[in-house]
Amino acid sequence: MQSDNPMLRRAEFIPTSQPMSVAGAVNKSIILTLVAAFVAIALYAYSISLMQQGVASPAGLAAIVGGIGGFVLVLIMTFKAHLSSTLALPYAVMEGLFLGGVSAMYELRYPGVPASALLATFVTTLSLFGLYRAGIIRATEKFKSVVISATIALALVFVVQMVMSLAFKSSIPGLFEQTGVVAIGFAAFVAIIASLNLILDFDLIERSAELGAPKYMEWFCATALLATLVWMYISFLRLLSILRN
Repeated sequence: MQSDNPMLRRAEFIPTSQPMSVAGAVNKSIILTLVAAFVAIALYAYSISLMQQGVASPAGLAAIVGGIGGFVLVLIMTFKAHLSSTLALPYAVMEGLFLGGVSAMYELRYPGVPASALLATFVTTLSLFGLYRAGIIRATEKFKSVVISATIALALVFVVQMVMSLAFKSSIPGLFEQTGVVAIGFAAFVAIIASLNLILDFDLIERSAELGAPKYMEWFCATALLATLVWMYISFLRLLSILRN
């Protein structure tokens, strides 16, 4: 089967005698989320404590290590889905480092914004899950096409921004500023697309279970869901920080 989630599009499997279940994927999603949250909170608290004492904190380094480490693990799982059961927990740890580091740095510059972003992520997730379960929002082919196209477009924009930043010390005009209507609109659009990817994740879990995917796909789907939650949180962080300005 091929996933409709851009991160998982290359995943394929053959039905086995021990198929995955929706409950199993949900339970593993909770496990990964709790692991990432524990690491993030511990690092966040430690970093804030050091910052308040005027001591250099590991927040920046942790964010870099976690971001790169998480990206590498996601790439491996995208091409080798059967390794998800082994790499999912390390991925959650990497995401915890990334979230904790980024949150601490945002808290230093924009006090209270990380808490607001966390609340926005939680409320949005519950709302979209409720709408999905009620059948109000469904992952139709048109819906998938729009969300996937927008996600790919955003990925290209961020790649261009990264290249411009590293090679020319510049950025795409307007989009990545910390003030301005254009920056607010772009940040809001990113947050919306990130949130809508949750619907693709919910659909992926249900369809994978219906088609008798192997047990390791529970970890695979859980990883996809965690990746989306992290993206949502970071998107809300940026949007709220711009609004604070």
